[in-house]
Amino acid sequence: MKILIALGVFFLAAVVWPIVRLRLSIGQWGLVSRRGADSCQRLVGVLMGGWFAAVAGWALAAALLPPESLGLLAPWPRLGWMLMASGLALVVAAQAQMGASWRIGIDDRPTALITRGPFALSRNPIFAGMLLSLAGLVALTPSAASLLGWVAIAQLILVQVRLEEQHLRRQHGDEFARYAARVGRFVPFLT
Repeated sequence: MKILIALGVFFLAAVVWPIVRLRLSIGQWGLVSRRGADSCQRLVGVLMGGWFAAVAGWALAAALLPPESLGLLAPWPRLGWMLMASGLALVVAAQAQMGASWRIGIDDRPTALITRGPFALSRNPIFAGMLLSLAGLVALTPSAASLLGWVAIAQLILVQVRLEEQHLRRQHGDEFARYAARVGRFVPFLT
């Protein structure tokens, strides 16, 4: 049951609150849904939404079913909770640093290129934090299914990041190119 609560806290802190905060501060919703988006962007969005629904289902199953019915191995609770908490902290800090530039999805409206705070070390600290938190879920519910699920979302995130970086290159040109050359995509020093 703790995992369900943790995922609920993550969803409220990393999705609901930033959307509401942006609406209150600049009058725009942070969830971007473009009708003109290319088919790859739409597909990635649908797959990510489905994947996050699957994570909720997995957490519910882990809370309600016996571990052996899910093929769970012995959990690593300290590591799992540490990864989940540090991932959430990174997501929240990066979203706060983005301020009015934060969005879920690719927005054609101009935004500032954020290169300070967590973004001085990672071009995608929000996604890096999500992957850390989800690695924590794998440590709490270790199985072939949870590990494969983490690999699947990592691949979807990589596609989304590449789409976002193409957008940022178009919007910010040389400024983004210089930033990308000195700051790693997910972790420092690995561009």
